[in-house]
Amino acid sequence: MNNYPYLIKAKAKANEAKSLFCWFSAKSDSRAERKILDILEDAEINVGRGASHQLPIRTNWLIVDDLPEEGVLDDTWCDRYELGGEDGLTWQKIVAPAAAEPQPSSKPENDISPANSDEEDYSNNEEALFNLAEMSFRTQLLAQYMADERHVYHISIPHRNRLSGMEMDTDNHGVQNLLLTAENIPELKKYDMPGLWKFTSAFKSVFPVGKRHELGKQIQFAKLWLETSHIDRGILTKEWAAGNYITSINKTDAGANAGGGNKTDRNPDYQHSLDTLDIEIALATMPMDFDIYNFPASVHRRAKEIVQKKESPFKEWSAALRSTPGILDYSRAAIFALIREASSGITPFPDRLRGYINANLTEHKHDTPSAETLAKAGHIPSAAVTLDAINQAIAGEDSSAKLETLSSDFKAVGTELVKEAQKQRPDANQVLASERGEYVEGISDPTDPKWVTEDLTKTRQPEVSKIGDGVFSIDGLVDVTGKVNQKEKTDEVVHQMDAVDIESGHHNKEEDQPIDYVHVMVDLETMGKKHNAPIVAIGAVVFDPATGSIGESFYKVVCLESSVNWGAVIDPSTVIWWLKQSSEARSAIVNDDAIPLLDALLQFREFVSDNVAGGSKKAQVWGNGASFD
Repeated sequence: MNNYPYLIKAKAKANEAKSLFCWFSAKSDSRAERKILDILEDAEINVGRGASHQLPIRTNWLIVDDLPEEGVLDDTWCDRYELGGEDGLTWQKIVAPAAAEPQPSSKPENDISPANSDEEDYSNNEEALFNLAEMSFRTQLLAQYMADERHVYHISIPHRNRLSGMEMDTDNHGVQNLLLTAENIPELKKYDMPGLWKFTSAFKSVFPVGKRHELGKQIQFAKLWLETSHIDRGILTKEWAAGNYITSINKTDAGANAGGGNKTDRNPDYQHSLDTLDIEIALATMPMDFDIYNFPASVHRRAKEIVQKKESPFKEWSAALRSTPGILDYSRAAIFALIREASSGITPFPDRLRGYINANLTEHKHDTPSAETLAKAGHIPSAAVTLDAINQAIAGEDSSAKLETLSSDFKAVGTELVKEAQKQRPDANQVLASERGEYVEGISDPTDPKWVTEDLTKTRQPEVSKIGDGVFSIDGLVDVTGKVNQKEKTDEVVHQMDAVDIESGHHNKEEDQPIDYVHVMVDLETMGKKHNAPIVAIGAVVFDPATGSIGESFYKVVCLESSVNWGAVIDPSTVIWWLKQSSEARSAIVNDDAIPLLDALLQFREFVSDNVAGGSKKAQVWGNGASFD
């Protein structure tokens, strides 16, 4: 038989309920769990969610003289003992405060009134304070957590009881996560009261009370807070509270905060530091223009060489920018524009260079540089260079020099596109024939009036023409051979039409009423299977789902370059696959009739306004998905 002591803790919100203690003997843990629930049920005490008491908690066994009887629920036990120890499950006697020095009294010594008693009940005394350092670590931590203005060294017995209630309240997720976080960081137990208060204050700033937070994030922040130096903990807390989950505090060469917590135009997975800043500075000092987000490998190697040899003017720019506070918060385009817009004679003078940086290094949106900033930075999109190379290849010019300025991915795609474009170049004999005035398919303009002829292979559409009052010609409904009997048929038609006019009167056939379309089916064609693939065509049609009838349709081919400029990412494998399919596919990629993405969207809006009753506000858009090519 083993002894099983249990604590049935009263919840903090239950004002009238008191914590209970009960012990008994049982053969096994499972029997003990069933027995304590039976005892509570017999006493009509509800536990768990929605009740005034929490579920029973098994504690360590304690042998004392005032132990209650076996199987009895004691509501005075917690007035004399409290849980403590390293595991928080060991009963400890509540230490009474040191007795004050006796004061002279005018009453006789044989006066046995209650005022002269040595023992005093402090359970309801908020004025009597006890040393917090002698209590358990969890009590110390929660005491600092509840202190708002400054740390505390002493608390009262009622306040300690409230803290114990918070510790046992499993519904209080904020407190439970704080305790679990502290248990995962043993170094925190070595902190004094001011240190614990600073930690809990930072913890509450990053993870406000009343909201659910991820325990893993809380443990990560606590470890970073302990690893960070005292002077930088405020910066760490500020960045985390703003949602920038930085892992370290970057320092400039002058010792100031270098930033790095803001979202910039760089890849989110890119770890930006002062060392990577040096690479960007070296790239900006190079004379040629290129894609600053996909620079060629040869240019990158040259930039590393400049950094290693500390060449000028990189050396002067690096010394100035590495000591600029918050330099890592600025976009790559802003760094390039700052360096490339400066005069060459300013770098030998550190004071003038510092003044130039302070006056010109300004940026509002770090993640979306303006077009003006990109132009000053000398940024040339790789997609634009690739399309220029293709157009040169189509025109018969050498475009290999342009492809050399691209990154490896774009260079591979551009090389394949140029090869396919060269295959589409017309034969020299065809060009000469076109210049002589002959019609050549693919070179001559088919819309030129001199090439427009009647297609005799097409069937003529039925046609009825009016001859006179009430007389119509139906020559268009029959073959030309029927014209021999034109006069007879005309007389017959006149007779029939007169009869129809007499009999029908004003009973004319009603024409079909126009349909007010409000439904629009939209279809997007993209060059790739990823979510950020470029849009190459937008199609739409208005229709009535009730009748199945369709109205006007819309289809525009979008310029591939404009989609990439809007942030889309080309999938090289998809482009190369399409180039290998057919000549029509190759022509579609470099289609001259394609329009910019913004123009296509504006024309689509006009299409909706013109063909949907009530305009865009009444339109109901049906997504037909995106066909990923």
